Amino acid sequence: MNKSHELRWGGLAGIGALVVGAVGRLVMGNAPSITEPTMTIAGYLAGYRAQILAAATLFAVALMLFLWFGVALATAFRQADEGSDTPALVLAGFVLVTAIGFIGVSVFAGMTYAMTANPALLAIASGPYTALTVMGGIAGIAVAGLFAAMAAAIMRTRAFPVWMAWFAVAVAAVRLLAAILVGGGSGALRPDGPLTLILPGLLTAAWVLAASWLLIREHLPVPSAGTRPVMGH
Repeated sequence: MNKSHELRWGGLAGIGALVVGAVGRLVMGNAPSITEPTMTIAGYLAGYRAQILAAATLFAVALMLFLWFGVALATAFRQADEGSDTPALVLAGFVLVTAIGFIGVSVFAGMTYAMTANPALLAIASGPYTALTVMGGIAGIAVAGLFAAMAAAIMRTRAFPVWMAWFAVAVAAVRLLAAILVGGGSGALRPDGPLTLILPGLLTAAWVLAASWLLIREHLPVPSAGTRPVMGH
């Protein structure tokens, strides 16, 4: 398998991560907000136990595909400029974000199983449920760092169109702002609100989709001395 085909598989993995992740979110159903009463959260965990465990498995698969996508991106950056440190930084960012994601979904699945197997624990369901939501918000700092690294890599290597770098900067800024607001926001700015969870998630997904399409659509030439390929041109 040549390098261009490997990168295309990485692009397919990125799209697969989005699709599997979206299916997992649909399987979870209408998850309650952290502002809902403990009884509502407990009822959700008890009533959707099987769906939550299935969704956690799907999220784990999506995270593996996301890491594969990240490896393809790091490879594209390295091919474009072998002397740059940014490909290693991008790969490290993907490993960090994926590890945090695995911890989050595993703890959520384990918490759900334990509490539903021991119903007395459902009385405190809102505590760990809220804690995991806040953890996800703070983890946005790691995502912001990853997108900042990808923006720097694009600017350095020109492996992707420059507008993808500015798009990555925007995603990083929104993610960072959402993480900063996680401790004091309310209403739309609460940790699971539309401006701190939904908007950053949609922007992230749009960037991943665009990068995946560029990886699938393009054959990356092996750069000769003094030249750098630009995807999408």
